[in-house]
Amino acid sequence: MSQKHMPIDILEPGNADEVERLLQEVLRDGINFKLQDAVARKTLQPGEGESFIEPFPENGMPVEAVIKEFRERILPYCTNFSSPQFMGFPDAGNSVSAIAGGIAELMANQNLINQSFCSPVGTFAEIAVIQWLRETVGYAIKPEIKDIWDVGGIITPGGTGSNATGILLAREHKFPNTMQKGVTDLDRSYIVVPRGIGHYSVKSAQMWAGLGNRLIEVGTKDFKYDLDELKGVLRERSDDIMSLVAYCGDSRTMTVDNFDALADMARTASEKIWLHADACHGFSLGFSPKLKGKIKGIERFDSITMDPHKVMTTPYVVSALLVREPEALRTITSMSDLIMQEPFAFGQVTPFLGSRPWNSLKLWFMMKNAGKKGLAEMVEHRHEMALYLAEKLERDNRFVVINQVGINSVAFLYTGNIDSTDTDSINRLNKRLHDTILTEGKFHLHQFSIPDSGKIKKGEVIYPLRFMTGNLRITTELIDEMVEYVASVANRIENGPV
Repeated sequence: MSQKHMPIDILEPGNADEVERLLQEVLRDGINFKLQDAVARKTLQPGEGESFIEPFPENGMPVEAVIKEFRERILPYCTNFSSPQFMGFPDAGNSVSAIAGGIAELMANQNLINQSFCSPVGTFAEIAVIQWLRETVGYAIKPEIKDIWDVGGIITPGGTGSNATGILLAREHKFPNTMQKGVTDLDRSYIVVPRGIGHYSVKSAQMWAGLGNRLIEVGTKDFKYDLDELKGVLRERSDDIMSLVAYCGDSRTMTVDNFDALADMARTASEKIWLHADACHGFSLGFSPKLKGKIKGIERFDSITMDPHKVMTTPYVVSALLVREPEALRTITSMSDLIMQEPFAFGQVTPFLGSRPWNSLKLWFMMKNAGKKGLAEMVEHRHEMALYLAEKLERDNRFVVINQVGINSVAFLYTGNIDSTDTDSINRLNKRLHDTILTEGKFHLHQFSIPDSGKIKKGEVIYPLRFMTGNLRITTELIDEMVEYVASVANRIENGPV
């Protein structure tokens, strides 16, 4: 591109055609990348990554050369979540409408901190998306939205930010006006979480909020709260508890807890206990009339976190924090003359953020494109693929399935000929199995640690593989191929090459 007038390339009337050609080139590279079968074309070797940490160039290079370097040097190492052979976490991010929305977001370049001049119409499109998400989980929607205090939710840069906001709301609910006075009663700031399956963001948020590390971990049964143990904790320590956190799809097994039972128990113990649901994955069940019953009772929780980028074929990153009572967001308001005190200035109620992009636009595109029926079909397809794998593995004595399918995830161990009670040997094999699968790059599966629910040896830490159907391109034929591939790799590890 010409640099006659500016030290850097900028879009101007005289170069519009050339810019369009360059952007089409980048788009074609992206499409080719997403459509490649390989999870990654190259794997970084030890020490190779450091070669990308290079000196700041003294002189610039043409845009064409930058694009070429990215295509040839960077992109081959990137993980292609859109490959149907990628069967781990997270979502594929391959919705055409969501990708189009992401491009539109960059080109529109709106800032949703203020409405009147920073994002005149974007703010209202974002409000529409938040209302659609509220409907999905069963929260009430006000017939008329007069200002941001009627909206009942915010868009955040990720689930960690959403969970952190939920904990701030819990703090203000238990100790009103802590925003101004500061934290004064740490010993009544405990958060109840399920032991062994919690997400790190809750503990981190508690510490970021100045409350210290004050978790009460309650035992689980089949990756849900042990209700008998929880009842005792709530009875004995109700005055100490600030919040109870439950998972609608925990980050390991994707199990959905019993929200009605949890709400009944917590409300009986104390009205000051803030109920927060981490539904980053499981909120999507609300799109399906067939599966929505799995999240019954979640609408009774005070706040809900959801991550459309995990479950709605939408590229990173877009998350949301919803509140049952919209007015609750007033308790964490930021006031500044840099944030306009106007009815629809979202900057007043987005903690940790000032200027922020129009992340919800890709979701607006996607939800308009799919509609309720399309989203229901998507969620049901993913659930059915996970059920197919779970039932297949249950019939195969080489494998042990760890969880019941709640959403779209199957956690399993390869045991082969190992004694089913020999946890150490099973763990060693499955760790090596996962490492080999990642190195070879044919398929991708996730791995995590979790206390066993009784499938191997109850309470002992195990390291299962995890399959997730984050891609509508995954078929039963590919699942069959993956299972036999995993078994063949395990056989090589146990017995050497055949």
